[in-house]
Amino acid sequence: MRALLGVVLAALLVSPGAAGIAATDEEDHDRARAALKAGEIRPLREIMNSVQVRCGGRVIEAELEEGSHGDRRIWLYHLRMMMPRGDVLRLEVDAASKEILNIKGRGADEACR
Repeated sequence: MRALLGVVLAALLVSPGAAGIAATDEEDHDRARAALKAGEIRPLREIMNSVQVRCGGRVIEAELEEGSHGDRRIWLYHLRMMMPRGDVLRLEVDAASKEILNIKGRGADEACR
């Protein structure tokens, strides 16, 4: 399972550049690494621990992308979490603040509150 998670995490997604050309996987990885080094994002392990403790489930997939929230550009972790009853939730987490911005899936209304 950890090997699969590692493969998923290696496939970091970043929005296309201003010229409308998609960045390569290597450029995506470099941008994400630079964001971590610059303190713009929290380490994935820290995000996962925080969300798992708060929600009571287990993260089974994670992706990182640069996106928007309201009128600002931010880094987002998109997580899939297996809950104890077997439900799978999709969470959108601010990679800098660890704030859960959105939760979808069966049981989302009661989860992580």
